[in-house]
Amino acid sequence: MDSKKMRPTRYAHFEGHTDLCYTSDGRYIVTCGTDGEVRVFEGLDDDDCKTHVVAECAHSIACQDGRFLVGTDSNLVQAYTLDEGSPDGIITRFTAPTTHIVVSKDAKTVACAGSDMTIKVHDTVAYKDKVLNGHQAPVLSVALDPKGEFLASSSCDGSVKVWDLQTSVSVASWNVVPKTNSFSSSQTLCRMAWTSDGQYLLVPVGMKVHAYARKDWQIHHSLEHESIKETVSLAAVSSCGRFVAGACRDGVILVWDASSRQIILSEKHPKGLAITGIAWNPSGKEELAFVDCDGQLGTLENIIEGDYSSKPGKSDSIPDSEKGDGAAVFPPVDVDMAEEEDEFSLAKIKQQLGFADDEEGTFVGLPEESDLAKGDPSIKLKDDDAASIITTKTEVPPAPVMKLPEIQKPFQPGMSPEHLNDRYMLWNNVGIVRQYSSEDENSIDVEFHDTSVHHALHLNNNSGHSMAALSTQALALACEAQDDQPSKLAVQHFSAWGGGKEWHVDMPSEEEILALCIGAGWLAVATDRRNLRIFSTSGIQRDILSIPGPVVCLAGFEEQLMVVFHSGMGVSGDQHMSAVILSVNGNKHPVPLSCPLPLSPRSYLAWAGFTDEGTPAVMDSAGIVRMMHFKYGYNWTVILNTKNHTKGKSDNYFMLGVSETQGNVRCILCKGGRYPPVLPKPHVSIISIQVPLCELETEKGGLEEKTLRSGLLLNSLERLGRLGYDIEDSKNEADKILKEAMIKLFALACRTERESRALEVCQLMPSYHTVQLAIKYAGKLHRLQLADKLGEVASAKMQEEMEKAAKLQGVEEDDLQMYGSGMRRIRTRGEEEEDEEDDYSEQVQESMENGEESVVDNPLLAAASRRENATPRSGLLSSQNSKNPFKKSGTPSSAPQSGKRGINVIDQFRKAQKKMDSSPVLRPVVKKPQAKQTTLKKDSQEDPPVASGKENVSENIPDETPKPSATNPFKKAEKATDTPPKKQSALQLWLADNEKAVKERYPDASEKDLLAKAAMMFKDVDADTKQKYKALAAGTHTATATPAPETTAAPTEDDKKRKREETTPESPVEKKAKGSGINKLAAFAFNKDS
Repeated sequence: MDSKKMRPTRYAHFEGHTDLCYTSDGRYIVTCGTDGEVRVFEGLDDDDCKTHVVAECAHSIACQDGRFLVGTDSNLVQAYTLDEGSPDGIITRFTAPTTHIVVSKDAKTVACAGSDMTIKVHDTVAYKDKVLNGHQAPVLSVALDPKGEFLASSSCDGSVKVWDLQTSVSVASWNVVPKTNSFSSSQTLCRMAWTSDGQYLLVPVGMKVHAYARKDWQIHHSLEHESIKETVSLAAVSSCGRFVAGACRDGVILVWDASSRQIILSEKHPKGLAITGIAWNPSGKEELAFVDCDGQLGTLENIIEGDYSSKPGKSDSIPDSEKGDGAAVFPPVDVDMAEEEDEFSLAKIKQQLGFADDEEGTFVGLPEESDLAKGDPSIKLKDDDAASIITTKTEVPPAPVMKLPEIQKPFQPGMSPEHLNDRYMLWNNVGIVRQYSSEDENSIDVEFHDTSVHHALHLNNNSGHSMAALSTQALALACEAQDDQPSKLAVQHFSAWGGGKEWHVDMPSEEEILALCIGAGWLAVATDRRNLRIFSTSGIQRDILSIPGPVVCLAGFEEQLMVVFHSGMGVSGDQHMSAVILSVNGNKHPVPLSCPLPLSPRSYLAWAGFTDEGTPAVMDSAGIVRMMHFKYGYNWTVILNTKNHTKGKSDNYFMLGVSETQGNVRCILCKGGRYPPVLPKPHVSIISIQVPLCELETEKGGLEEKTLRSGLLLNSLERLGRLGYDIEDSKNEADKILKEAMIKLFALACRTERESRALEVCQLMPSYHTVQLAIKYAGKLHRLQLADKLGEVASAKMQEEMEKAAKLQGVEEDDLQMYGSGMRRIRTRGEEEEDEEDDYSEQVQESMENGEESVVDNPLLAAASRRENATPRSGLLSSQNSKNPFKKSGTPSSAPQSGKRGINVIDQFRKAQKKMDSSPVLRPVVKKPQAKQTTLKKDSQEDPPVASGKENVSENIPDETPKPSATNPFKKAEKATDTPPKKQSALQLWLADNEKAVKERYPDASEKDLLAKAAMMFKDVDADTKQKYKALAAGTHTATATPAPETTAAPTEDDKKRKREETTPESPVEKKAKGSGINKLAAFAFNKDS
């Protein structure tokens, strides 16, 4: 072995990372370095090498068909001609520098690794790229399978993965590489290699080179030597497949015999510099070239000499102990049948006995033509070992199995990977938790968005905490088990009023915390034993639940706890997850049973949590943001595709939170990666929510998206209202946006002659008030047939709303009787509001305090009794359903609109009435029917008892009906306004005074169209007259259209008082408090029967 020595190195490039390769014929050595130059050496002694300047810095190089491919600092993989060095096309692009390039033997495939955590496989024939995503840090190296089926990759995230090139799915993964956050700071390059037959993947791990078998991806054997003192960083297999080379960080280069796995050569760099690249000469010449971190080039020559290379395939060179167990020989040994007769040959014995070896040298059993297989008794075996051969079970080749994807590991929403030195442990709407890990410092910084919550914190991370959860009440930190230390949970309780704000608890032995979250007064941790442990923020253990599968993450909001876990094994690279949402305080669980969690194809969960309004939301690695749609059960709807807002393919958004009321998503743009840097502090981006409907660029698609988005918000607000939140302002604004969009959508359908679509739009409108506006617009366009159809829709919608409100009102009364005065806190509102619901809320509280249970106080019994009295009137209402929308035009919501011209009804749409500030518990269920049925503020001030008022209307119907029915098509509206709770609009008052003039101008107009004609004439009336009638409409309770409403006010009040005395014998204070509530329920009972 005297001739096996390293030749002196020579200068090639500046100091820094250097890479090299051989040309396909082995004639030239091509190198690149940090000086941005590519040099072509014709052997180590070439004093006149070719130099090509390609960039400011070159990171990796490979040769292909007379040209070289180089990865530069411009994030390109560029091809250049070998002789001239002229550009010959761009292979692929990255968003960060390329770290490694390999070319297949047939030169049809080029695999490139990038610092942007992606791998790109370029097809040189089809000129297409296949992108492999899955690493969470820069990719160190790639290796192509000689058979073209797999690709191996290593990354700074500590993993080595094997990818199926057909499905782009990872079929195997091992965490064997030291973790780091950048290519330059990695302790190893982890350059892997496949054996020439593709049966083994060689991976440098620590101070060994592991050989992973292709059939099961398990370690088959390892190559090691006593001379290895530092990490093995590179591995390479000779073109003949007989030798394996390895290089270490301390400059040691080793060569093993692939067959015997014995060391052949061990040489050390004269300066002890780290080796950054090695390459075998592909021509068959025993030459190994290398470069170091100082930019020096060197070679090892005459590696194989004499008798060692003459018999490389001798079968007895392999120990019998390795062959006897049926293990495969690495690499396959070619049996020499011309061996000497007196030499023992296991292959000859197998041949004589009728056994056969496959191409790998493993025993596969007797062939069919063997005499032993046929049971020939003439065959006699001479030693007892033959019996063991006969009885040995035949080894069947492994059947093909379905390749299952790797399940996602647990993570904390809003965190960056743990292997990074500086990382985010958490970023949410409360604050930011950063972790700094270095040789000099291991600490945690906590920054609050609102400094009034708590001041910033700086904590020593001596316990190695890797998980964090933060709320306005507490900070929770958790760490995994380390050595003899159990997994620990540590909490700092900010809102504790006494001393001892810090506490910690150790997990049981062999149980580690994988995820944690925090809510209002509680926190929860999930462990690897699939336990969900719930604590109070002061340290009390409240509950322990079992999770049905491996946990993925936890999220908390107020009293809601969301648990995401694996519920099965996905196929085709998909993750199969489910989520359950529980109420920690024991109230009604939002999602009591696990529901599937939708993810994009071949993606993983990137973020999970709640919106600012408490609706569950998730985002996957494909950039799709989804939110739970409670209207359709426990299903999810897409609210945003963040990829539509990125410029580069490798750009991603880091999710922070969602606001439904503001209609946006808070996130951070990460260019060329998935996680934001710690320093400098990144800028938070605001992206508007946009449901991905079809044809969003058109007016119709935009209005449909706006309608759907507003509907989602209203659903969430109604749910919050039932929980006791004050959502009145937000709900009114969302309702206004929804109505505007629906009206504009209706107008668009009318302009495009889509009357059937216009009718469907009205059927989807939230209330009959909105349908009334559509009827007005249809009348202005002279679509009388459509207006007639819409009148039926409005009448049906009004009746439906009344029935629903009455039903929910009854349920609300039951709740009040059940919970008692506990509802009083939720129902308290400001005294300055003029809403009728205020009076009803006071009546409910007063009745709860006095404990009264009379028939009159019970809204359900009172409504039932009034329905019996209102039966004769239902026929009249049902016979004029088409006129109900016109009847309601006298409400304050329609009066201001009657003076507008053309389509200004749509363009200048505005709120119809004042905001109602009653109990948020009642508001979502009764607000709309009340706003459309009893909108007069004066009614609530005078507090007329509705029960008696409704009975009055029922008794006076026969007397009042004949007079207006002969001439006024709106007789139903006038009869309804004869009672104190009803009033007329300015248009109705004007029509009552000028009915004769209207009929003279439009003699052919039917009673149904008379109001529409009157509205057209009323627009042309002078402003003073309009103001006069508007003032009369706002200040009178009379049912007839008289200019002096005060003349009838006194009799009406007396009538109300008499009826009130006949209805109930209680005190005046109690009567007044309960009158408005009974008024509401009586109206509901009347409309239900009609």
